[in-house]
Order: sequence, then C-alpha cells, then structure tokens
Amino acid sequence: MANSPSIEDVQPAIWREKHCGIRPPSSESVVSFIEWFIVLLINGAIIGFGVWKSRETTRTVDWFLAAKGLPWWIVGLSMFATAVDSGDYVAIAGASYRNGLSYITPWWLGLSVGWLLVAYVVFLPMYRNGMFTNAEYLEARFGPVTRILSVFIQIQYRTNVLANVAYSLYLTFSITTDWGANAWWLVVGIAAGAAVYTASGGLKSVAITDAMQSVVMLSAAIVLWFIIYRAVGGWDGLEEKLQAAETGPDIIYAMKHIGGNPDPDAPPILVLFGWVVFLTAYCVVNHSQSMRMLASRSEWDLKMAAAAAALVTAGVMWFNITLGIFGRGLFPGLESGDSVFPLMVRDYLMPASSVLSGIVIAGLLAGGISTYDSIGSALAAVFTRDLYARFLVKYADDRHYLWVSRIATVAVIAVSFVYIPFLDGGMVKLYVKLVGITAVPLFVVYMMGILTIVHRRAGIIGLFAGMLSGISRLLCDVMALDVSPYWTNSWWGNLWTILITASAMVLASLVLGWARREDVGRLLFQSNSEPAEQGGEGESDAPQTWLEKTRAEVPRMPVQPENLPTSGIGQIMSQPLLWAGVTLIVVSALNLFVFW
Repeated sequence: MANSPSIEDVQPAIWREKHCGIRPPSSESVVSFIEWFIVLLINGAIIGFGVWKSRETTRTVDWFLAAKGLPWWIVGLSMFATAVDSGDYVAIAGASYRNGLSYITPWWLGLSVGWLLVAYVVFLPMYRNGMFTNAEYLEARFGPVTRILSVFIQIQYRTNVLANVAYSLYLTFSITTDWGANAWWLVVGIAAGAAVYTASGGLKSVAITDAMQSVVMLSAAIVLWFIIYRAVGGWDGLEEKLQAAETGPDIIYAMKHIGGNPDPDAPPILVLFGWVVFLTAYCVVNHSQSMRMLASRSEWDLKMAAAAAALVTAGVMWFNITLGIFGRGLFPGLESGDSVFPLMVRDYLMPASSVLSGIVIAGLLAGGISTYDSIGSALAAVFTRDLYARFLVKYADDRHYLWVSRIATVAVIAVSFVYIPFLDGGMVKLYVKLVGITAVPLFVVYMMGILTIVHRRAGIIGLFAGMLSGISRLLCDVMALDVSPYWTNSWWGNLWTILITASAMVLASLVLGWARREDVGRLLFQSNSEPAEQGGEGESDAPQTWLEKTRAEVPRMPVQPENLPTSGIGQIMSQPLLWAGVTLIVVSALNLFVFW
C-alpha cells in the first residue's frame, strides 16, 4: 500500500489537490445542522440508554461478565460491533482502494474461521472452568509469566486499534467539515465520552449498546453503498473509469478478484492463509471478544453468537470493502487511500441527502464508540484481574477493584493516542506488523495448550521464540538489510512464526517431558466435557483473595437454554452446528471460487 501522508501533513494534503487530488469542501459538502442533529440524536440516545443501564452494575462480576446472562443475539451483535469499527470503514476502504477485493478475505473467511474455532474449541475450557479472561487460562496451563506477557501484548496491539479509530474519525471529520486540525478536539471528546460511560457500566451496559450501535452501522454501510454504486455505474462503470484513468490491467483485475493481490513476493493463496491466521489470532488473543463470549448465558448461546457475528460481519464488510474499490474509480489519483471513505461521504452522499448522510456519519461514529467501549473495558479487565489483583493487590474489597477497572478504562483509551504518529505508513500496514510480532505467537501458544499436552514451561519458550522471529524481520525492514523477502515479507513471516513457535514448544516438551493428562485434562479440548470445580486462580494464590471470591460467584452455566424447540423444523434450525457449517461453506465458496 502506498504511504499515506504523515499526521502533521494530513490537513494541508486534504485541502490541496496537487497533493492527493482532494478539493476543499464547498458549502454543500460541510456537515449541516440537520446532519449533526441526526448524529447526536442516534448516538446520544444509545449512550444515554447505556448510562441508564449502568445503574445495575454493582458488582465486579456484573462489570466483567454481565453476570453471565447475555443471550446469543446480544453477544453476536456486540462481537460484530467490536470487530468492525470506524477504522474499518476508513482504513479497510483505503486498503481495498489500493489492493482490491483481496482485503475481503479477513472479514469473510478469517473472522468466520476464528469465531467458530473459539466457540467450539478454544473458549469452551475457559467457559466451563468459570474463567473471567483468556489470559487466566494461560496461567492455568503455562504459568504466571505467560499471563503477564499476554496482558502487555493485548494492551500493546489493541491500543493500536484505538489509535486507528481516532485517526479514521479525524480524517472523516476534517474532510467533511471546515474545522481543520480542530477536528482532533471532537475526536478527543468522543473518546472521553466513551471512556466515561464504559467505566461506569462495564460489560453489562456495553454489550447492549454495542448491539444497538451495530444496527446503525449496518444501516450506514447499506445507505452509502447504494449511493456510491449508482455514482460509479456499477461494476461495468468501475472498469470503464479505471480504464479511462489509464489504470494497469493487473490493478483492474485485482479490484474485482480475491486472487488478484499484486504482492510480487507472496502468492495469493499465502496471502489468504495469512489473513485467516491474523483474524483467527485476533479472536483468540483479544479479550474484547472472549469477554463477550464468556458472558454468554449458555454454551448454546456462545456457539450461536459466533455464527451470528460471522454472518452479519460478512454482509457489512462486503459493503465496506467494495466501497473502497468503487472509490478507486471515482478518485483514481489519491496518494492516501485512507481518505477515500470520507471523500465519498463528502462529495456524493452529503449533497444527495442530509438525512442519509446523517445516518452514515452516525454509523461511523457508532463504530468508533463501540470499539472504544469494547477495547477499553476488555483491557481494563485484563489489567485489573490478570495483573493488578493477581500480583499487586490481592485482598482488597470488591468496590476497590471496581474502581480500579473504571480508572484503567479511561487510562487505556488515553494511552492509545500515543500510537497516532506511527500510522503514517498506513493503518492496515502497521496492524499487520504488530500482529505478526506478538499476537500470532501468542495464538499458537493458546492452540498448543488447548490441543496438545506440551510441557508447562513450553508456553513461555515458544512465545519468546516466535516473538524473536518477528522482531528479527522488523529489524531487517527498519535497517533496510538485504535479506530474502521469503523471510522479511509479512505473509511468509507469518508462516515462519507459526512453525518456529510450535517447533520450540515441541522441542521443549521433548527435553523437559510432556505434561500429564491428569494434570491438564480440564484445560484440554478433548477432555473438557465436564466443568471443573470453581476457584483456583494460580498455584500461588491464597484461598481468600478477591480473585478466588469472585470466581466462586460465577455459577455453572447450562449447556443450552430450557426453552429450545425439541422437535420439528424448530429443533433443526436451533442447531448451532448447522449455522456454523452453512457459514463456513458460504464464505469459503465465495472466497475460493466465486470471487477468486
């Protein structure tokens, strides 16, 4: 992807056509009072409802797990709203502007595989053992050091996502208003507002508001897509415009085919594999996803939520990805692909209808808010439970940890702004680098822990080996060393990271010995049909720590709700495995055959 302007240069660039072909906004293409009214009405009502619901949060088990009472549709929509943020409207449209339809793979195939994998394999031992966080599993399986490292890895790469959200909101409002650099104040205000209401209510209010925001986000994607589709003249009109702009045949092909990725150092199938790994790692490592799934009211709800989230995300991201492709026909000469989404809003949607543009901007804002609240609450949870309460302050009362979680929420969102100066190479490019270094090795450690009986100390050995391989590739890139692209290329590097991490864990187990199945059986996928006794937060925990007490408050959850149909078509349609199979078949067919 071509480099976008630096943060310092974004504002001049978006006003000067000679830099990236973007004209100044006219009076018809500046956000009007009606549009602001719609934006504030929709999002204000949702946030107000969330604040009202936050009154019910009086215990930490409510704040962290919503008292394990969330139905599948709230969990699924909240997972979607967390995964798809304003950065995905802007950054992903920018990525598809440069590289075409290949960027739909992570959203169609990657997230579908990832969500179904965690629902049916990875999170079940955590759910049945009454765990609050995914990092808690790492200590039970591999010891406290892996738990600590998981906390810092999550904070490192998820705060980068929050920076993407801030940058995308800034780009949109700086282009669609005449505020210039002052648009940053609006972004800071949005972040602060999200931090406050998230801190007050925790997951119990956040998940419900996420579900409501997902409806706004879906509506926004559909509205803008149909207007831009008509403006570009459909797929035939897109090809005509690209040919008129003297776009090369390889680029035109890539715009319309998943297998047309122009990376000369990696075959398309390797890129597809890499995206599946990145997004599956996102689902496993990222507690903003596990937090919601572990709060499901039953295992059935957990599994149905995964299929629902995958189907909704696949639909929305079709609109968002193809918007960037259509934008290539409407704005063929942009240096900054990340600016194409706000440009389409300004130049095509806002002149057409104030009401519709208000809905789209409200959807973009809802995506940003839902991600701020989701990541903020999730990182606050892992900080409070997996670091602060586990190793620093063990015996305070429930109210103390509730306030620590609230303060941590605000702090995490504030710290995310530190990443913004590093986004000048493109939001997606930085994300891929960070995930390859930290999240992919941690993902492999989770999978080896769930599926094999590797030694307890193999986790930290494999994690360090995988991270060192990623760091070595980053140093080769930074120092411009003449090293084979088969090592430095992100897509090849992703493959080596998996192999190195897994191999190191196997070798460590060959030397140190394999774990005894009777010691780790409850933590394995094969042997987790029965829930373990509640409690036990690590071998060194005292019996009456706060972590022990809160674990004891978590009830054993049923396999399925009591009111499910027991016969006929209702029984068939209520099978999570049916929906999982349909989801995988459809997205695989679309990726590998229809659009390949």
